[in-house]
Amino acid sequence: MTFKRVMQPRQREQFQAIGEFLYIESCPGTVLIQTERGEYRLQPGAQVIDSRLTGRITVENLDEAGTVSIICGFGRYIPPTDGQEVTVTDMPPMVFAPGQQVGISQLPKIQLADGQQVTVSQLPAIQLAANQQLAVTHLPDVALATGQQVGITELPKVKLETGQAVRVYGTKPLLTKPVGGEAVSSHVLTLTAGAAALAQNTSRCHVLVKAPSTNLHAVTLGSDWELAPGEPLKLETTAELTFAGTDGDTIQIIEVSR
Repeated sequence: MTFKRVMQPRQREQFQAIGEFLYIESCPGTVLIQTERGEYRLQPGAQVIDSRLTGRITVENLDEAGTVSIICGFGRYIPPTDGQEVTVTDMPPMVFAPGQQVGISQLPKIQLADGQQVTVSQLPAIQLAANQQLAVTHLPDVALATGQQVGITELPKVKLETGQAVRVYGTKPLLTKPVGGEAVSSHVLTLTAGAAALAQNTSRCHVLVKAPSTNLHAVTLGSDWELAPGEPLKLETTAELTFAGTDGDTIQIIEVSR
């Protein structure tokens, strides 16, 4: 059987119970239950089990006005769990024994109200497993306090894609070191039909060109640069070099490549 009433504060009601248990299905806060064998202060979800419960029951609402629902029957009442939720409003302090850990594999979605913020003051050490990566797509604005500085001791290697470039601006001259090579090759070009050419080489650091002193006439590099017999020239280019001159004259070449 079920007792269900809307009761005011301190209102008392009576009903006849038949059974062995009395279960408080709902109430505003606390109800006072008086049976022929005792008195109980109960809250929602509590129950009284007594094989001699049958008899007159007095119910008094000790809290705000609201609906009081009581179920009576035989045996022991087990409330349904499907679809029910449990709300935890307070938990006692927790102490972990040495070696104990708490593993959190998933957290629910968190939605902040307007004006709310989340402040993270410390993060635990993070160790990435093999082949794992950490990608940072956005960082918040960082404001340094007076006297604070940011020191960068190391940066990762940066690889530019085809067509990408890095522009450097400065008010002082930029000092650079010459690019060294790993391979050296030498050969001689002979002018035939008044021309000779050194093919383009994208691995070339620089090239040394010399018109031998045994040449009869000057050799022209490109359109108008003349190399007199015995004159050397160093060029830092990977482009093709074309020569013009007297048939049988030669050009000595040394290429330094990466």
